[in-house]
This record gives sequence, structure tokens and C-alpha cells, in this order.
Amino acid sequence: MSTVSASGSAACSPYRRPTVVESAAAGLGSALVRWAERRRVILSDWAQRERAATLRREQLDVLRTDIMGAAHSGLYIWH
Repeated sequence: MSTVSASGSAACSPYRRPTVVESAAAGLGSALVRWAERRRVILSDWAQRERAATLRREQLDVLRTDIMGAAHSGLYIWH
């Protein structure tokens, strides 16, 4: 067990600078976290767009059915 000096740092464990490999691993890890967060936002936005597109398709199908029904019954005149 190390003793703590008056300044609050451990007496027998001096600060060690990270190696190039450690620094690269930390940079790569943070880049992967940023990429994953961006991807999650894009997927969330994508899902919302998919729901909106499905709703529009359903509404268009209803309108198309109404128009075709009116045309077959003679209520709609094509121009």
C-alpha cells in the first residue's frame, strides 16, 4: 500500500505518460462512441420517416380507392 504525501499524491507512483498505442486506443474508442451515437440518431430519424411514409401510402390507397369507386359508379368524370 502506498502512502499519500502532504500534496495529496501517492508517494511511490509518479505520473506516467500514456504510450502511443494507449493514446491511439483511447482516440479510437472515443471515435467509435461518437459514431455509434450518430448512428443511433440516424436510425431513430429513419424509423420516424418510415412511419410517416407508411401513413402517406395508406392515405393514398384510401384516396385511390375512393376515386376508382367514384369512376366506376359514374360519379367522377375524367378530364
